[in-house]
Amino acid sequence: MKTIRQQLTRKLILTLGLLIAAASLAVYGCARTALLAQFDAALRAKAQAITLLTEQKGGRLKLENSSEDMRGFEAGGRDYFQLWQSEAVPAEHSRSLQDAQLPLRHGARDAALVWNLTLPNGQTGRAAGLRFRPPQSPDRRSPRPPADAFLVVASECRDLNHTLLTLQLVLAGGGLLLLAATILLVPRVLRHELAPLRQLADEAARIDASSLSARFPIAGMPGELLPITARLNELLARLEDSFERERCFSSDVAHEFRTPVAELRSMAELAIKLPDARAADADHETLAIALQLESMLLNLLALARGEQGQLPVKLQPVALAPLVREVCDRFKPNAAARQLTFNCRADPAAQVDTDPGLLRSILTNLVENAVDYAPRGSVVDVDACVHDQRLSVCVANPVENLTASDLPHLFERFWRKDAARSADGHTGLGLALARVFAQSLGCQLSAHLATPTRLAVTLAPITSTPSNEPPE
Repeated sequence: MKTIRQQLTRKLILTLGLLIAAASLAVYGCARTALLAQFDAALRAKAQAITLLTEQKGGRLKLENSSEDMRGFEAGGRDYFQLWQSEAVPAEHSRSLQDAQLPLRHGARDAALVWNLTLPNGQTGRAAGLRFRPPQSPDRRSPRPPADAFLVVASECRDLNHTLLTLQLVLAGGGLLLLAATILLVPRVLRHELAPLRQLADEAARIDASSLSARFPIAGMPGELLPITARLNELLARLEDSFERERCFSSDVAHEFRTPVAELRSMAELAIKLPDARAADADHETLAIALQLESMLLNLLALARGEQGQLPVKLQPVALAPLVREVCDRFKPNAAARQLTFNCRADPAAQVDTDPGLLRSILTNLVENAVDYAPRGSVVDVDACVHDQRLSVCVANPVENLTASDLPHLFERFWRKDAARSADGHTGLGLALARVFAQSLGCQLSAHLATPTRLAVTLAPITSTPSNEPPE
């Protein structure tokens, strides 16, 4: 498995190696150009000096030799020159040239042509050729006008080549040393600089289900890792909250199922031990307990499917008023028994595209809660309408001992204000199930206290998350 450090090490070494090679080539190229320019300038200077020593006498070229001016051109020397009367007639040459000839190539006097060549002694060299017009001797003038002469001066490049070779060796050796230092230092520097990443990985490896309360340290963390660390801490907070909810849920499920299961066991044991003492309504009581357990299991299954987005939703035009009236009529006997004033209002002409089954389940849960928990003799209001094809339902009822701090818990599974979980026929899943159904319909279910003693639960299309609704 490739690590970031390994990839960075390889790429940095390769990049620095290429930069060192490019820098060495650039330095060598600049130095070679400068040395060649210096060498060519000296070559042109020698050629200019020879042109100053050349004059025409009687139509022939005459070179005034002096030991100082001809230094290096003597026999066995490293410098050569050859002078031509015309392009086809040689006139003078240096002693170092002996019987050999230099190739004739030339430029203007002020712009001598320079090129590489192989000298008569077999060494590599450079030559400068030019055309010039030598002056006539003042004591004897030819009747013919002065003609152009040609001069080629050449020198060995042995010292220049040796200097360039030395420069190559120095640059190559220096580049290899720099590359070796890079190979040694880059892994150590990366190991030191990537230490926070390794520490972050070690911290993450130590976190398990029993230590979700741990958080990654922010102080001293590099700026590049701060967003990652912050997101990880947020993720841990959500996981901790989720695990806590699941633990509470497991405890609640066990608590809810313990009583009916214990009742079934007691009835079964009694029937086995005392078959003659069996009550006449025992089977009906057993069936009621089984139905209660079945209802809780079906609700839990619907919750799980809804939270996973697997609830089938079939949208169709639904007349709102008949549906609301149907749900309200179902609970009118209960409302009358508790002496409640039950107001059910819906726009007769309102129609909305929705799933009638899910909407009926939502309304049933809301109205049932309102009727069962409203104080005796109070007023329950159910209002439903449609504005711009957007459904809005509000169920309001008086409440006792319910505060604003309780509102975020209303839609939690198995939550009741009464911690003793009195047997009131409710399992604590109704509002949680209604909220999941609402989300499947693209709506949100929210609760607020219209007055300090009156609760309003509203179903509306999703626009923004109310502040009193628990986070998903």
